[in-house]
Amino acid sequence: MSFQSVQHRHAIPTPTLTRPWAKRPGPGILGLSIKLHKGSVLGLVGPNGAGKTTLLRMMAGVLPIQEGRVQARFEGEGWTDIADLRRWVGHMPEQVRWQGRTTVRETLMQLGDMRGESEQRVDRLVTLVGLRNREGEVLDNLSQGMRQRLSIAAALLGSPKVLLLDEPFNGLDPVATQAFTGLIRTLAAKGVSVVISSHMVAQLEGLVDRIALLHRGQLLDEGPLKEVEKRLQLDGRYTVAGHGDIDVGEIAEPEDIVSFNKTDDSWELVVKGDPHVVLKSAIERSIDITSWSPVQPNLVQWLCAATGMSEDDISLEVVSSAMLPMQVLEAKEDE
Repeated sequence: MSFQSVQHRHAIPTPTLTRPWAKRPGPGILGLSIKLHKGSVLGLVGPNGAGKTTLLRMMAGVLPIQEGRVQARFEGEGWTDIADLRRWVGHMPEQVRWQGRTTVRETLMQLGDMRGESEQRVDRLVTLVGLRNREGEVLDNLSQGMRQRLSIAAALLGSPKVLLLDEPFNGLDPVATQAFTGLIRTLAAKGVSVVISSHMVAQLEGLVDRIALLHRGQLLDEGPLKEVEKRLQLDGRYTVAGHGDIDVGEIAEPEDIVSFNKTDDSWELVVKGDPHVVLKSAIERSIDITSWSPVQPNLVQWLCAATGMSEDDISLEVVSSAMLPMQVLEAKEDE
């Protein structure tokens, strides 16, 4: 599925004496283009207010696409315009308030009737999401993990080609998170294109095939995780820690030093490039090293690298209604 220069800007009130109900375009998604690949998991990453939920609702057909076009090749090899996204897309919102005395199976059967699904299809979904042993449980008694499983089962009704998950790991304990991750991999293996919205990059490591960095309603970069890190020059960073006195200039070139912190008897150095060069230099000088490990960039570092702004200037708050475009650094795109 291909989204080409799509836009949806929320209307915000701008009342005047003569026009008390007047509105104007405010924040939203502005001129965004992205492709979803069959059997691929895309991580949609950005701070709060970046437009992740708005984009997912556009992809789900909940919010109208005011400008741009959507095409897909679900039927045949050629690209065709998509008029109704709801036919092809399953959407799991961030919060679904499952409550009441209706059981899990009864709830899915009711939703299945609306989508024209058979009883056998509902039973297969119950098994797929791991609710077979809880299908007779009433909604009020479900844990957060079970509610998330029910939400994804509801999103899968209709056999969608694309599955959209908005912050699916919120409120899940580590065991439930691991089970949910396994379920997502299973769906991708069946050919479903999965989009996961999250503001935590670390949660997506090892799960997503591609990543899209969103900020102020605009796509800053997209592609395989390692390729995006390389384009933004965030790859090849390592933390080296140790004890005692150290002259950083003796073991690392100045241009390779990302940061250096020292306390009374310990220090921590972040370098880029080949860590073996630093380790070899430290060993030759009998420097006491306690650990070294790769560095996973956090969201702030991603945004700084993509926008050219400093950490102090990057705002993780909801953007203003002015909807000012970002000043993005030049970066070579892989063709």
